[in-house]
Amino acid sequence: MLRRPPTTLQITPEDLASYEDRRAREAQQAAQDAHAARVAAYESAQAMEGVQSSPDPEVRVRRARDQRIGVSSRRTVGGTSAPAHAASSAGGR
Repeated sequence: MLRRPPTTLQITPEDLASYEDRRAREAQQAAQDAHAARVAAYESAQAMEGVQSSPDPEVRVRRARDQRIGVSSRRTVGGTSAPAHAASSAGGR
């Protein structure tokens, strides 16, 4: 039987350059993915920050509705809390 000499592999500088370029692209893509995940988590946290927790579901619903339509739950007169009708009658004196 004839014997063949073993195959030798040679790594050229071009092979190394393409390998390093590929690894750099993979690392950059991983960094971009991680950044996108952090941004999404931050935006989600910011969206949830406006929702205030309350033990009473009716209070939560009412508060969410008032925030959506821009209604303030208290009006102030001279720095103190007052009902809405007191604010309008105080100006008539």
